[in-house]
Amino acid sequence: MPNEFHPGQTAFISVNNDYVGVIARLHPNVENNVNNAKAPVYALEINLEKLLQKRTGKMKFKEISKFPSIKKDIAFVVDTKTNYLEIETHIKKAAGSMLESVKPFDLYIGENLGENKKSIAYSLIFSDAKRTLTEEEVTSSIEKIIDVVTKKCNAEFRKG
Repeated sequence: MPNEFHPGQTAFISVNNDYVGVIARLHPNVENNVNNAKAPVYALEINLEKLLQKRTGKMKFKEISKFPSIKKDIAFVVDTKTNYLEIETHIKKAAGSMLESVKPFDLYIGENLGENKKSIAYSLIFSDAKRTLTEEEVTSSIEKIIDVVTKKCNAEFRKG
C-alpha cells in the first residue's frame, strides 16, 4: 500500500480477484500538504481498460427518474420460521410496477411479540419514470401489500 494513503481507510478494488483499482483517504500528513485541507481528501484510481475486459454480457443501466420517489416503511409480525424473502416476494407481487425497491432493515425478537414470533421491517421505495405518484396511489399499494402479506404469510401488520 502506498505511504500516501491512510492505512485504515483504503480499499482495493478487484474483479474476480484481479486488482483493477483503489479508493483511499490520503494520509493526514499528505492531506496537510494539499492546499491546507480542512476536510479529508480522497483518491480514486480505476484501470478502465482492465475493468472493461472483465465485462461479461451486455452492460445495463437505468436512467435516474426525473420524478420524486416516495419512501415508506412497513413491518410485519410473523412466525420465527417465516423467511424474510417469502415476505419480500409477496410485497413485490402485491405492489406491482410502482415499487422500485424493497429492503429489509430491521429484525426484532422480543417477549412482547409472543412466543416464536419476530418482527421484520422493510423499507419500500415507490416511483414512476413518467410521472409523480400521488400519496393516494402509494397508500392504496401499501394497503394491498398488507392484505396480501397478512393472508399469504399468516402475518400481522405492525403499526409504527
